[in-house]
Amino acid sequence: MKKLLSILGVCGLVGMSANLTACNKPNNNENGGGNKPDKPPVGSNWKLINDPESEILDKDKTYIVIAGSKEKGYYLADWKKFDWKVYKYKSVYRWDGVGEPKTFEIDNTTGKITDWKE
Repeated sequence: MKKLLSILGVCGLVGMSANLTACNKPNNNENGGGNKPDKPPVGSNWKLINDPESEILDKDKTYIVIAGSKEKGYYLADWKKFDWKVYKYKSVYRWDGVGEPKTFEIDNTTGKITDWKE
């Protein structure tokens, strides 16, 4: 009986380690960021604004907001040099680069960034 239990235990461990190896997920953010697609890539000109209500908005910067909801879908809205009011937003990003930014792409159902386009 002990031999049977030890054989079953070894088989279970071998099967579990094979499954864990098969679950290895690649980094879905090719520009860096450690598989955190909502955070800008390392060295990016995009900056995540954690508390947009308390930040003094720079009139010379471009801001992009991921707005909407799971029910209606998410969309991108940008603004520059004017006041804004967005009541339902997921994330706000500021462009610190020179010139006009390339707008990133999002998944309209989840609101997650799919391509940073840097």
